Amino acid sequence: MKGLLFAALGVTALALVPTGSAQTGDILQKAINTPGVAYSVYGAGQANKPVKADVVGGRAIQVVVTATGGNVWDVGASSPIAKPIAKGDRIVVAFWARAPKLAGDATAAIPFAGVAMAAAPYTPIVTGSAVVGREWKLQQVTGVAASDAAAGAAMVSLHLGGAKAVFEFGPIFVLDLGKSG
Repeated sequence: MKGLLFAALGVTALALVPTGSAQTGDILQKAINTPGVAYSVYGAGQANKPVKADVVGGRAIQVVVTATGGNVWDVGASSPIAKPIAKGDRIVVAFWARAPKLAGDATAAIPFAGVAMAAAPYTPIVTGSAVVGREWKLQQVTGVAASDAAAGAAMVSLHLGGAKAVFEFGPIFVLDLGKSG
């Protein structure tokens, strides 16, 4: 399933702009966000800018973590989820990422990569993490929704404040595969 999902998102992402009618079996019919480079970056210890990138869609956002705080969530990126989530649904968060300034085979950790409520207390719904290398890779976090979220009440959250690093994020996809996914 994981390989099939990566292949489907990689091919589907080539056409980020909708065309006419959806085809039967199109994985993006299960998208609960608007796929693309739609990140809000926050925190005093960072600088960010849009960049041209050799990733699907040709655009990314670069986040330079310049200072770490007392918490990994002091610097982060979020992306809105427009549609509702039902408790028990299988959720997949897939996003292109790299840390281009790393040396050799070094990696940079994203200690929390998942779905959370978009307002305090930012209750996690699906939790995971990611490890990013120098090359573009489609990262995937999969889990079962721990609670319901109304349309627009959830977001993808990436906690970046664990270490100084340069990250680049390409298109992000959030899929709701339902209870049988």
